Amino acid sequence: MRWIKGGIFLVIVAAMMAAGILFSSRNTSTYAVDLVVLKLPEINIALLILASIVIGIVAGWLLSVNTYIRLKTGQMKVEKDLKLARKELDSLRLAGIKGHGTGNE
Repeated sequence: MRWIKGGIFLVIVAAMMAAGILFSSRNTSTYAVDLVVLKLPEINIALLILASIVIGIVAGWLLSVNTYIRLKTGQMKVEKDLKLARKELDSLRLAGIKGHGTGNE
């Protein structure tokens, strides 16, 4: 099963690379990016678009990491509380079993 996943991943990566090469070969014009505080030299428009996509993906991933860490921390706290509650429940059950045979009913 692991090699199937690896093969599928490899096919997807190869298809994405082929699409990127095809995209960049079709868009050969250059464009100078003029930001408010910075003017970049003329670069290939395909490279500019692909770089924008990559920057967007990385920024989205970085933002999702924060949520993932927060959820994992919350999950660890809940699991700790559950373990403590189970331990308390087990001790109460044991106390009930020990106290049941004393005749204090």
